[in-house]
Amino acid sequence: MTKQVDAAELFRKYMYIMCDKEAEKTYRLRSSAGEGIMRNYEIADGIELVYSELESYYPVVKEVPESVDYVEIMYMVEGHADFEMEGRRAASANKGDICIFNSRIGAKKISFGKGGIRCISIVVLVDILKDVLNSFFGTEKFNGESFFEYVLEANSCVCFAANEMLRNIFTELVILPETYGEYHRKLLTLRAILALMSDKNTKSSGYSYFSGDSANKVHAARKILGENLAQNISIEELSEKVGLNRTTLQRVFRQMYGVSVFEYRTRVRMQEAKNLLLDGNLSVTEIAGLCGYSNASKFSAAFKKIFSVTPTQWKSADN
Repeated sequence: MTKQVDAAELFRKYMYIMCDKEAEKTYRLRSSAGEGIMRNYEIADGIELVYSELESYYPVVKEVPESVDYVEIMYMVEGHADFEMEGRRAASANKGDICIFNSRIGAKKISFGKGGIRCISIVVLVDILKDVLNSFFGTEKFNGESFFEYVLEANSCVCFAANEMLRNIFTELVILPETYGEYHRKLLTLRAILALMSDKNTKSSGYSYFSGDSANKVHAARKILGENLAQNISIEELSEKVGLNRTTLQRVFRQMYGVSVFEYRTRVRMQEAKNLLLDGNLSVTEIAGLCGYSNASKFSAAFKKIFSVTPTQWKSADN
């Protein structure tokens, strides 16, 4: 089994891809899996970083064999989540908490507080972590340790409040500098792994870091777009609604989601159109209106540009 291929197949099955770049992909959940968006980055062989903004999420059937030892480190940036696992075990996480799941522990049910959650997850294949670290740091010192043993032996996810050092690391991961941002991302991800590998109670570091205020406002802008697909909200209106100037909104939005504000809205509208086309009671013109297009021809052209077929052709093929 090729582990990375399986992960990619899982993303494709339950999500729409919004942006596909080298080592970076942005996905929007299909309606059967929930509502929200995920950005996935390959940090190194066996290490992936995922940014998630979710309004709802329905856990899918676990498709990775239990013989693959991996851990998922989840840091709660905003919101509250309750997890229900096998054996009636439960856990919860609030802003600033870390939950670490092993390959045997999966959530059967997840409930979010009002407004959903924002979180950052690091997925690590434990069996090859030693080789990855030795290669990355040019050393042979990582040898024979039992990494994340306290997590792999647990019968539930391990949850605790992040200390100052970990909060600082994940805060930096929220918004990265434009210059060498991908390298900052890799270094910060490895810092988090090193801090958690042997002891979850790592002592605080005393560093000071910037505010994530712009990220919160861009997150709010994305939600406004997704909740008002029929409206043609301008950049100026969106900027005013979230309290962020136009230039910063456009720059940070593209940095966070890999696409422009309008490109994101168009893609989400087209995905919603696919769902509406399944309803035989709605005409293409009606669906165009619900997706913000007063002209059905322009709607059909936008749909075909993304999916290479017209709405009518897609509906006929689906049936």
